[in-house]
Amino acid sequence: MCPPDGGYLFGEGEVSIKTKGILCTIASAVIFGVTPVLSSLTFAMGSNAATLTFYRNLSAVPVLLVLLWARRISLRLNRKEALAILLVSFLGAATGITLSSSYNYVGVGTATILHFLYPVFVVLICRIFFREKLGKVKTIALAGATLGIVFFFEQSGDMKVLGIVIALLSGVTYAGYLVGIERMGIKDMNPFKLAFYIALVVAVIMLFYDIPTGAIIFDIPPKALLLTCIVGISCTIVAFILLQLGIRSLGASMASILSMFEPISSVFAGWLFLGEGFGVSKVIGCVVILGAVTALVAADKIAARRNALLPETEEGIIEF
Repeated sequence: MCPPDGGYLFGEGEVSIKTKGILCTIASAVIFGVTPVLSSLTFAMGSNAATLTFYRNLSAVPVLLVLLWARRISLRLNRKEALAILLVSFLGAATGITLSSSYNYVGVGTATILHFLYPVFVVLICRIFFREKLGKVKTIALAGATLGIVFFFEQSGDMKVLGIVIALLSGVTYAGYLVGIERMGIKDMNPFKLAFYIALVVAVIMLFYDIPTGAIIFDIPPKALLLTCIVGISCTIVAFILLQLGIRSLGASMASILSMFEPISSVFAGWLFLGEGFGVSKVIGCVVILGAVTALVAADKIAARRNALLPETEEGIIEF
C-alpha cells in the first residue's frame, strides 16, 4: 500500500509504480464501499446525507491541519492551485448534494447504482475534452464493469425521471471531480495539503447550501457525531489520499474503473453488517466486475513487460 506522504513501503524495483497505484486505488474503493454501513447507522439516529457531508469534511480539517503542521508542510497556494481546488471542491460538494437529492425521487439503491456509472463519464470527459485514447482492453473492461453494475440494479415502482437524471448528474459531477484532480495541476500536490483544502472548502460550501435549504441537522446525537467523524477520517483523509495517489500513478480513467471495487465492497459490507440481501444477480454483478478489473490489471502487466523489452527509443508505445 502507498503511504499517504507519496512515498512507498515497497523497495525500489520490487513493485512498479502502476502496481502501487492499483493497490492504492483498490484500497481506496474498499474503504469508500465499507463506510456507508456507518453512514446508514447515523441516518437511523436522525442524520441525513447533507449533515454527513458537512460533518465528515469538517471533522477532517483539524486532523489534517495537525498532520500538516507536524510535517512542516506549507499551506501556501498559487492562484492556479487555488482555482483548481475551488472547482474540484465545488464538484465534490455537488456530488453529495445531487446524490442525496435523488433519494427523494428514487430508491437509495437505485440512485447509488446510477451514480456508479461515473467511470463512463470519466472516459467521455477525457476523450472529448483531452483527446485521451482508450485502448481495446480498457474499453472492454469499462463495458464489463458497467454491465456488472447493471446486475445490482433493482427497479422500484416509484421511480421518477427527475430522480434518475439527478442521480446520473451526481455521476457526472464526480467524474469531473476525478478528472479535475488529474488534469488541473493538483494531482502532484502533497496529499495531506490537497485533502485539507478540499475538506475545508466542501464544508464551507455545505454551510452556504444550508442557508436556503436548512438541510444540515446541527444537533445530532453524540454517537452519530462520533460515527460521522470516523467516516470523515476514513473517507476524507485515508481513502481520498489513496485515491489521489492512484490517480497520480494511473490517470483518472483507469483509476475510475478500478474504483468499481467500491460497489462490491459496499454490497458485502451491507450483507455482513446490516443483513441486506445478496441475491444471485448481485453475485453475478460482483463476478463480472471482478473479471473486468482483473483483465484490466493483467493487460497492464503484460504491456509493462513488453515495453520493458523494447529499445529505449520505442519504450512505452504499447497501449492497452
